[in-house]
Amino acid sequence: YANAVEGAEQVVKEIKALNNGSDAHAFKANVGNVEESEKLMDDVVKHFGKLDICCSNSGVVSFGHFQDVTPEEFDRVFNINTRGQFFVAKAAYKRMEKYGRIILMGSITGQAKGVPKHAVYSGSKGAIETFTRCMAIDAGEKKV
Repeated sequence: YANAVEGAEQVVKEIKALNNGSDAHAFKANVGNVEESEKLMDDVVKHFGKLDICCSNSGVVSFGHFQDVTPEEFDRVFNINTRGQFFVAKAAYKRMEKYGRIILMGSITGQAKGVPKHAVYSGSKGAIETFTRCMAIDAGEKKV
C-alpha cells in the first residue's frame, strides 16, 4: 500500500483470522519510486524468507480530453501506472527463484477500442499488457 494503512491492516487482520495457516503482512511503498520498490522486495524476502508471487495493482486515474493533458499529469499517471509496475516486476524477478509468478494488473480500458477522455489512463494500462508479454519471454529462463 502507499497511503491506505487502515485498509491494508484490515486485510492483514482478515487473512490471519482465517486460521488456515495463511500469513500476511502490510508493506508500505510508493511504487513510483524505484528505490522504494527495491526496498519493498527486500523487506518481503526478509520477512517471509523468499518471494514466490508478486501481484502488482498500482494505479492512479486520470480523466480528461487529451488536448487538456499537461506534461505533469501525463508523467504522474505513467510514473505510477506504467513505470511503477515495470520496476516492481523487475525488483521482484531479481529476487525470485525458479517457478515464481509475477502478476501485473492492467485495466479493461487498456484493451478497449476507445474510451472517451481516458487517453492517458488507458495508454498507461495498455502498456502493461505489452511489456508483460515481453517480460514473460525474458523470464523464461527462470520459468516465471
